[in-house]
Amino acid sequence: MAGRSRSLPLFVAPNTCLIDLIEACECARAGSSTDVPHHPYFYLRCESSGIIATKPHTMGVMNDAAIDQILAALAVNVKEFAVCEFTATSAIEIKQLDKIEVHFVLSGTLYLGLAGGECIEAPVGSVVLVPAYIDQVIGGSATPSKILTSQETGSRRRDGLMHYDATMGSRSSVVVACGQIKADIGGSFGPFEGLKEPICSHVADEPVVGVAFSTILRETGVAALGSKALIGSLMKACLILALRRSAQDRGSREILPGLFERPSLARAVALVVENPASNHSLADLARAAGMSRSKFAKVFAETIGSPPMEFVNRARLDKARQLLFSTDLSISDIANHVGFASRSHFSRSFRNEFGLDPTRMRRNGLNGEVRDAL
Repeated sequence: MAGRSRSLPLFVAPNTCLIDLIEACECARAGSSTDVPHHPYFYLRCESSGIIATKPHTMGVMNDAAIDQILAALAVNVKEFAVCEFTATSAIEIKQLDKIEVHFVLSGTLYLGLAGGECIEAPVGSVVLVPAYIDQVIGGSATPSKILTSQETGSRRRDGLMHYDATMGSRSSVVVACGQIKADIGGSFGPFEGLKEPICSHVADEPVVGVAFSTILRETGVAALGSKALIGSLMKACLILALRRSAQDRGSREILPGLFERPSLARAVALVVENPASNHSLADLARAAGMSRSKFAKVFAETIGSPPMEFVNRARLDKARQLLFSTDLSISDIANHVGFASRSHFSRSFRNEFGLDPTRMRRNGLNGEVRDAL
């Protein structure tokens, strides 16, 4: 009956393990209108036996801390690519690319036109993620009087960056740095696989973004040695901030569809980010995802962008970085708290990941985003 929730009958064989029961109930629930409570535990009822099983609710709505840890541990790799300049009346037409484009609006307001007449307005301080295989027109106006091609405007600078100049000799009113996220050898975009619509996130209020964008803008004007590498590092830091903001505003499923369209994999990821200090093993995570170890390792790397145990290590280090700035725990206590057996191993891993040992990072008061931007 419309407006009433119902439970579907579920027949479970004797000795069925809880993980299989949960998977079966999730499949049954997909065809019902029954809501899953937003509670630390969700409830699964088997009508044939009357048994109610409980399981930590890792597949419903993840909290902000879990999403933040997932983003921090993801192997997001945005490659610096180009600098684009426009006047208030010019634009560049970009045909479908086999890469995800990321636009960083350094000055002015960018207008991104899409098929069907949709136009996204992105003021300075915005990061715009454009899915692959989408036609776009980017420029300084929603109704540009002059639309140029990339061939007409493009040239390569001596530092390797492409420069697309649509100013036609006039002073630029909009400057955009563009990066790209490429598919892996198997054609997958990892956690962004399945992204269909552009994402625009305004992050100008983040202190790190102001520093990063001004540095990118300065480096795009000098074409000096090391500019390309520095711009790429700054882009990655700002992209993580933009994804975090978008996940909070729009929901994680829209931001990382490649992860959340695979619920069994998302459950394994949640186990790690909710308790990174646990003694996670490949076998345990594969079991949680309901896959063999070899299949889980392959699917995990394709979706997340790194092997499972590397993800575990990054999640632990990110938790440790948070504890450095939010507690007065000693370095040894932090190492033990996040699952490292020795302080020396922890400090070495921390330095390899963040470029500074934990003592120096705490003393300097640097957080991860600032470190990534240096």
